[in-house]
Amino acid sequence: MINTEQVKETRGIAFRAAYEQFLLRCDSRNLSPGTLAWYRQILGGLERFLAERYEVLRMEEIAPSHIRAYLSAQKARGISSETTHRTYGGLRCFFKFLKRDGVILSDSMQLVEKPRRERHLIQPLSASQVLALLDQLESRSFLGLRNRLAMLLMLDSGLRLSEILTLRQCDVDMAAGALLVMGKGRKERKVPFASVTRKALESYLRMRQRISTDSGLLIVSQHGQRLTSRHIQLLVRRLGRNAGIQGVRVSPHTLRHTCATQYIRNGGDPFSLQAILGHSTLEMVRNYVNLANRDVYDQHKKFSPMDRLLDAGVQAA
Repeated sequence: MINTEQVKETRGIAFRAAYEQFLLRCDSRNLSPGTLAWYRQILGGLERFLAERYEVLRMEEIAPSHIRAYLSAQKARGISSETTHRTYGGLRCFFKFLKRDGVILSDSMQLVEKPRRERHLIQPLSASQVLALLDQLESRSFLGLRNRLAMLLMLDSGLRLSEILTLRQCDVDMAAGALLVMGKGRKERKVPFASVTRKALESYLRMRQRISTDSGLLIVSQHGQRLTSRHIQLLVRRLGRNAGIQGVRVSPHTLRHTCATQYIRNGGDPFSLQAILGHSTLEMVRNYVNLANRDVYDQHKKFSPMDRLLDAGVQAA
């Protein structure tokens, strides 16, 4: 039970001190560095917004209207509804922690309505676009082999960019044809790879042995250093531009979407796809199923019984 006197003494805490307490709690729970960085980003953004617009610096000064204004400002800046929805969820966790630990008396977030999420169909690459993308890669140099492997890990095994960059050489199980992947929430999973990725792995690992480095990471620079996310993002964008791909955003996440959509189109089931991608629920997988079903709509447009019947009637007349 919360001591009311203790709450009264602590509820005047500065916003910065409160969110540092929250981040300490997240770190003690062994959340990933990426999750910690994300929390710091959204809480830092809220802190700056409250200070600049309302001169609010302490927790007891924050009203639900302030948080609503912050979420609305994100929308005005063109930030996607998905990102705003995730920001809302992060702030809910922050305020619930403070309330439970007795740092604040009341949770302002309880009165803030959850933002609506706009549902957009994911636009994956077509089969011809995937081949055009891979055609931009040569397979003789270390960089060429490494870049090809990174692309296949996204296109064949559906790995997230962060998962690729943290893969270790010891995570590769050639005998089982699988990778031990550390996913979101520090959850490990086994992810299979196919023969085309196996060949790319074997070729790359032979070249990887020549790189002098103490790093046990699988994907490294030619000097044995860890790559940044930005490095791979720019690589994928450049390959897409060189391949002449238009009308689709070419990014690491698009490659993951493409893997998932092709998996469903080729007859894969949603439950095994969920395990491969590391999703905690089937919600995201349903999006891939819906996208794969667009093939049915395209086929119906081509072979509509009534369109064919009416066209035949017009021609007969």
